[in-house]
Amino acid sequence: MYGVLVIGAPGAGKSTFCAGLTDIFTQLNRPFITVNLDPANDNVQYEATYSIKELITVGEVMDRLGLGPNGALKYCIETLCQNKDWLLQKITENTKKYVIIDCPGQLELYKSEGELWKVIRHLEKAGVRLCAVHLADSLYCSDAAKFISVALSTLATMVTMEMPQVNVLSKADLFSSDGTYDLDYFTELPDVNRLTDLLNNVPGLEKYSKLNSSICQVISDYDLVNFVPLAVESKESMARIIRLVDTANGFAFTENGDLRDLIASSKN
Repeated sequence: MYGVLVIGAPGAGKSTFCAGLTDIFTQLNRPFITVNLDPANDNVQYEATYSIKELITVGEVMDRLGLGPNGALKYCIETLCQNKDWLLQKITENTKKYVIIDCPGQLELYKSEGELWKVIRHLEKAGVRLCAVHLADSLYCSDAAKFISVALSTLATMVTMEMPQVNVLSKADLFSSDGTYDLDYFTELPDVNRLTDLLNNVPGLEKYSKLNSSICQVISDYDLVNFVPLAVESKESMARIIRLVDTANGFAFTENGDLRDLIASSKN
């Protein structure tokens, strides 16, 4: 089985991206299922085949245990981990279908050996080939300091998850009417020395020049982070992301992994 794990900070557009995937896969006649693993998501923009809310909800936990939103969310993911065979059974009942998994956005849930990490490892050991798509809001790349924050959180997720990952700057269409906002500066990681200079020129940050340099060097040393811009309304943009994901999880090398018709139609 093959699938995509959609992760990213709250508000990055994960549900919108999942809805876009369902539209594209329907056009491609690609059989798929959708799985919502965010118990706090009350604005799911697609029809979820399965949902963690069948097991537990954040509201229920808050009322029953008196926890706050974050504590209740963590409790829900712990419950999912205890019932990971339930999720695996739901997915393996659809062995010939592509899996779209919509995840919660809190980064602490993705820590090494954390509950969600264990759930994902359980699926992979059972033969579900997943590629993570990490969405970051492109609005947070308006200056060097914000971009460094996005790059660090992305790098932390990549190192922790230990799986193929495509990093996406979402909402690129908000910057131009045709969704072709030029994100070249951010998609290929800028020169570290240039980033350090930009940080040191921010009022108030110049006194942290050594720290700024060390942070930028960490990103450079790993040399893992680059981004692909995404405009969900653009078929060509979505096709680019799907092609990268399908290649990373291996689906592109199956008899059903051809995207040429979609790519051709997106250019017409």
